[in-house]
Amino acid sequence: PVLAHGERDPKVFWHEPTKQWIMVLYGPPGNQYLIFTSKNLLNWEKQGAIPDMYECPDMFPLQLDNDPKQMKWVVIAGDGQYLVGEFDGKQFRPEIKRKRGDFSPNFYATQSWNNMPETDPRRIQVAWLRGGSYPKMPFNQQWTFPCELTLHSGPNGPTVYRYPIAEIEKLWDKTETIGPTVLQPGGENPLAKLTGKYFDLHVKIDVAKTDAKEIVFDLLGKKIRYHVGEKLLDACDAGAKNCPSKAPLEPVDGHIELRFLVDCSSIETFGNHGAVSISQFIQPNLTKTPLVIEAVGGKAQLDAITVHTMKSMWE
Repeated sequence: PVLAHGERDPKVFWHEPTKQWIMVLYGPPGNQYLIFTSKNLLNWEKQGAIPDMYECPDMFPLQLDNDPKQMKWVVIAGDGQYLVGEFDGKQFRPEIKRKRGDFSPNFYATQSWNNMPETDPRRIQVAWLRGGSYPKMPFNQQWTFPCELTLHSGPNGPTVYRYPIAEIEKLWDKTETIGPTVLQPGGENPLAKLTGKYFDLHVKIDVAKTDAKEIVFDLLGKKIRYHVGEKLLDACDAGAKNCPSKAPLEPVDGHIELRFLVDCSSIETFGNHGAVSISQFIQPNLTKTPLVIEAVGGKAQLDAITVHTMKSMWE
């Protein structure tokens, strides 16, 4: 095919309601997505446009609140920011202001799989973690863990949740479960005896019974904080200026749930079962205790801690 403009990054999918192919392209004039339609994948007709979008478009339907009668369309930009709205096969009409799909500048070039089997209609997404540095690694660059996307109602309109796919459980090795625990400032680390390099860490915190200012997770030398009073999940390095890796995380019924996928060169953090995510590359420090949880400025009530050490995905 010959295009009249310098478009790139085509996303092509079949639109069953109108029995035609849809192609979404990033291209000029300006930063926008152009929508084309075709009956045969050869002859394309230009339709609508979605302004102020940059690179790597993705577009797909999702059920709102798992209700097949409430189908919405999601358009995702290269950096994971997204719109939710209606699509008639020609025009996309957003219903919300754009939202962040992930709160890390490393998260980029997102794409999701089409043509999942009818028995497994999940929408599964991966992204590239840009900006990484991988000394002494047998690879260069990486994807995020695959995540299932779901759409949920919220006070600011429909919100996309990202949460790791269930198949990651196949990598679980040993499991350590710790019941209700009170963290005291400067107190004992409940994970001090754990060893390993790869982890899937789940923590549930009773915020209503916590008077700590911060709960700090030191994971392979990377510190991630939950600021209790500000209700803020913070994955910025100490002293970093203008760091975007901060996500608002409101407690649900007085609790928050955190999950950390700790790999050899990345940590992916999920709050409240995917309501927010922060996906970052790291350079791990393997000379110290791998997992540390501590309370700062008061005690913290942890309802439960579950840690799965993980096997490598490579044979």
